[in-house]
Amino acid sequence: MHKENNVYLSDEFNKFWQKIENGENFALVRNGDGERSIIMGNPIVAQEGWKAPPYISKLGENLNETLSIVNKNVFFGISCPCCDSAAYYWYKSRIDSKNITFANLWVNANYEHFIKKFNLITRDAILIANYSAIGYKIGNLNILRHYEISDDCISFWKNDAPKMLENIKRDFGKQENILYVVSAGPMSGPIIIDLFKNNPQNCYIDFGSAIDRYYMGVTRPYMIKDNVYAKRNCWMHNPMTTDFNVSVVLNLYKRPENLDLQLNAIKNQTLKPKEILLYQDGTGDSIKIPENLKNKFDFIEINPKNIGVWGRFAFAMNMAKNKYICIFDDDTIPGNRWLENCHTEMLKMEGLYGTIGIILKKPYDYPDHVNKSYYRVGWDGELDFTTEVDFVGHSWFFKKEWLRYLFEAPKEIQMYKLVGEDMSFSYQLLQHGIKTYVPPHPIGNSDLHGSLKKHAYGLGTTKTGISMNANHLKTMKEAIAILLNKKWNILTNKNPKYIIYIDMKKSLEKKQYIKYFFKMLLSTKI
Repeated sequence: MHKENNVYLSDEFNKFWQKIENGENFALVRNGDGERSIIMGNPIVAQEGWKAPPYISKLGENLNETLSIVNKNVFFGISCPCCDSAAYYWYKSRIDSKNITFANLWVNANYEHFIKKFNLITRDAILIANYSAIGYKIGNLNILRHYEISDDCISFWKNDAPKMLENIKRDFGKQENILYVVSAGPMSGPIIIDLFKNNPQNCYIDFGSAIDRYYMGVTRPYMIKDNVYAKRNCWMHNPMTTDFNVSVVLNLYKRPENLDLQLNAIKNQTLKPKEILLYQDGTGDSIKIPENLKNKFDFIEINPKNIGVWGRFAFAMNMAKNKYICIFDDDTIPGNRWLENCHTEMLKMEGLYGTIGIILKKPYDYPDHVNKSYYRVGWDGELDFTTEVDFVGHSWFFKKEWLRYLFEAPKEIQMYKLVGEDMSFSYQLLQHGIKTYVPPHPIGNSDLHGSLKKHAYGLGTTKTGISMNANHLKTMKEAIAILLNKKWNILTNKNPKYIIYIDMKKSLEKKQYIKYFFKMLLSTKI
């Protein structure tokens, strides 16, 4: 991870507090795991006791609408990758603005500093907070009015919030330079955006639980000195310079029955793709794209000719618009954090990332599995660490600019219509100092896996699969020989004990997992 490209909680606090001290007018909304669950329609029970239903409520709809706001004076606090990577990626790829900061801006290692600073504010303020704050002094603010909210934010937002917002705009809607102190749980974001749209000449800030101590006492672990959260100085990638944009390329040949399942898996990714493209290699009129799925793609290309497995990579090079590309085989259904997983590792260590990795043991015998010519890692060989491999398959995550290297592959291997693109890509990249990896596929966490086992064994073994044909296996052997004869420096050439090393790491990982499992089992009350 390139630390120079990171931003830190303490620095962001100073930046925003300076804006407050300067009397700037802006809006800060904060979104965490609770808000994400409400937007997605997932049931939750909050610490305060309210419950979110198992469907998208009115609050969920309005929370989602706030994510599309782009204004130089509107800032979004989101979960950080060090605390909740899945939520971080989910928000980062769904918020259109680059004005991103920390959801925990006022808390964790910043909390004590926040309280000292907050107590120095003496300006006029509007308080929007729980009814239990009635009559309490909030720091040294001059509270002009307290607008009360109830304990149940789902019900309050649907039934009472519209009237409350009308009253606020009636009472103070034309006044300027007021500090709006908001602590309304998941309602804070929609409240702030609604009021900011009405009058941007005020400062609207979601202070959340950071002001609980003024009327509720200690409500969170970070408020306790020496607690682990009280010491945490979180980080995130610099939102102004880090690129999260991914083009996903799906391909259709002879398995249209997989397309809907694959599309759902892509649309549910925590790292939402900027575009989803579909390439169909020529099959005549025998295989058609399902009509109900056509409008779910940003672009579709149907090749009148069957040009084979290289065609989808050429299509991606010509049509994908984003920095990163992920190409999927038509039988690969990823876990919902797969793109996040690849992108996370890419930021740590640039390379080609894939779902299944091959380490060649007896390279000239590949793909003879009976003779143990290779070693596989990935979804069917789970591991909790990133592993360098000779080449990958099933899906490929990479920088778009690298595609030009693929088509510099030896012409004799490009002549193979149905094989050779996977090994050639890694071979060509290696000539430019770019290695090939399989990112972590942790035991028991299939969300991060490049292919879900419950689908992989069935979809990947149908008779239409290239690896199910003996003639195709023969051409794979011929193709890999071409690259080996061109001095492909495979991993076992560089280190004959490389596979032993991987096995030792996997064995240690499994022991640690079993130890953890039994510890949890023994600690569970029956």
